[in-house]
Amino acid sequence: MSHISDLKKRAADVRWTSVTVFKEFMRFNITGCFNSAFSFTLYQILYWINLWDAHTAVSAWVVSNVIGNIEAHYMHYKFTFNSTFAYSASLNRAFWCYTAQLTVTTILEYVMIEKWLINHYIAWLINTCVFGFLNFVLIRWLAFPPDLDEAYLERLTNA
Repeated sequence: MSHISDLKKRAADVRWTSVTVFKEFMRFNITGCFNSAFSFTLYQILYWINLWDAHTAVSAWVVSNVIGNIEAHYMHYKFTFNSTFAYSASLNRAFWCYTAQLTVTTILEYVMIEKWLINHYIAWLINTCVFGFLNFVLIRWLAFPPDLDEAYLERLTNA
């Protein structure tokens, strides 16, 4: 319970209001469209290459996600949040967010495709959409923390 109140206090301290959340989430989604197109194209190529006969779609999902997450982190760093938080620290924090999410989504990908026989394109879309907002909150507060971002804090004082 104290973690939630700590997050609420951090959000209040940096004036992360519903308006701010909405604006950042819109920028996140605009950048995310490009990131998703990149990741989906890579997924298509890897699916076609067939990295692992026994699990073609799942292996394409994993590899395209690892590469796509590195690309997405850079895009969010530069364009979504225009962050000044140390890039290597941000990438390290993002790595842990993405790894946790990749673990869950890979299990879901396997279950949807290989157990429930859902088309692999539909499974890709479900995983990408379902985890979008969670991804936004995690990377915003862990990989791009507004309370440790000098540019964000400067914009606050000038507002």
